[in-house]
Amino acid sequence: MSGGAVQDDPTEADLHSVAAAERLLCAAALAGDVAALDALLADDLVFVNQFGHVLSKQDDLDLHRTGAFALETLAFSDYRLSSIAPGVVRAVLRADASGTAGGAPFEAKLRFTRIWRREPAGWRVASIHSSVIA
Repeated sequence: MSGGAVQDDPTEADLHSVAAAERLLCAAALAGDVAALDALLADDLVFVNQFGHVLSKQDDLDLHRTGAFALETLAFSDYRLSSIAPGVVRAVLRADASGTAGGAPFEAKLRFTRIWRREPAGWRVASIHSSVIA
């Protein structure tokens, strides 16, 4: 049996892995890096955006691929990560973003909930929900 050190705790290891994946997701979204986003989003992704629209992985990737959505700034903060089952982590966070959507400039303050799932290829986002915050 392990000595109980943090690195021996699978829950702590999952939380650290997802925190790293969140940093990769932020960088990929900011850069519009479709290949990196493709690797981080689960094939069966369900994304409910701040307008209540339900997007698939392909929908999200297409927004970045076509330039219909482009970020100029993106900052994630106020993280709350929790393990909800073996290989499943919930991330609740704040996102402050600016850029263009559909050719129009935007600024947004959003609260995100993401469900990360460990898959053979690594941690991938299976579900996203976003809401506008003040």
